[in-house]
Amino acid sequence: MLEIMPPKSLPRAPDTVLRAVKRLYNLGIYPEWWKLEPMAPDVWAELDALITERDPHCRGVVLLGLSAPVAALAQGFRDARRSRTCRGFAVGRTIFEDPARAWLAGEIDDAALRSRVRTTYETLIDAWRQARAAPR
Repeated sequence: MLEIMPPKSLPRAPDTVLRAVKRLYNLGIYPEWWKLEPMAPDVWAELDALITERDPHCRGVVLLGLSAPVAALAQGFRDARRSRTCRGFAVGRTIFEDPARAWLAGEIDDAALRSRVRTTYETLIDAWRQARAAPR
């Protein structure tokens, strides 16, 4: 799995991640999976075409969360719903970062930690399923 996370502090265009994937293919790098941040629907279409053309053995893409709020990730799921290569999400920090911080500070107990993590994870699962069920 190859993860691409362009620094937020540098200038970027909507196709920055797509161009990075293309460059890595040009260098002969063919990961089994890509781990990429959410992108606009038109960029997903271009990425699908690129992977189809250049890497028929690629298993797909999982979406990165990058500590994004749940609502932002839900939008990212909707933006990727037409993608043939986007297969799921890997958003651990969005799920556990805030509850873990509160737990480590002694602000919540173990049960509250588990409850908050579970609630966020289930919310994201529901958002993923709703996005995938929407008309393509």
